[in-house]
Amino acid sequence: MKKMGVLVGLTGMMMLIGGLRASAQTSYNFHMSSSFYAGNAKMPAGTYTLRQSDDDPNTFMLQNSSGTHSVVLEARQSSKASKGKPEVLFNRYGTTDYLEAVETSTGNSIDISGGAAEKLAAKKGTAQPHTVPTA
Repeated sequence: MKKMGVLVGLTGMMMLIGGLRASAQTSYNFHMSSSFYAGNAKMPAGTYTLRQSDDDPNTFMLQNSSGTHSVVLEARQSSKASKGKPEVLFNRYGTTDYLEAVETSTGNSIDISGGAAEKLAAKKGTAQPHTVPTA
């Protein structure tokens, strides 16, 4: 009878654990020395965390370390392979940077949807890509 109680208890725990969502949240920390655009939001220079939403794998929240600036961004898995080290990719048009993508350590990358400001800048010039390492 005691074995039956243990079995029922273990089965119940396994069902509870199995019912929980996997919350392996993906986040990237980086420092940007100048202001930049993320989507349609202009962000000041500083240290940022880009974190994937628990509810939607195509939604990311970008927030500075002081919590004063944040924006929700739309993203999608990219077909581009990463170099194997996590980096945040930017496009620079003139003197302005635009958040473009994140290369992950798992070999894939995530494209961040650009905003209206970047589309306008792209009509006027050619992008100069550059990367910022993640912490």
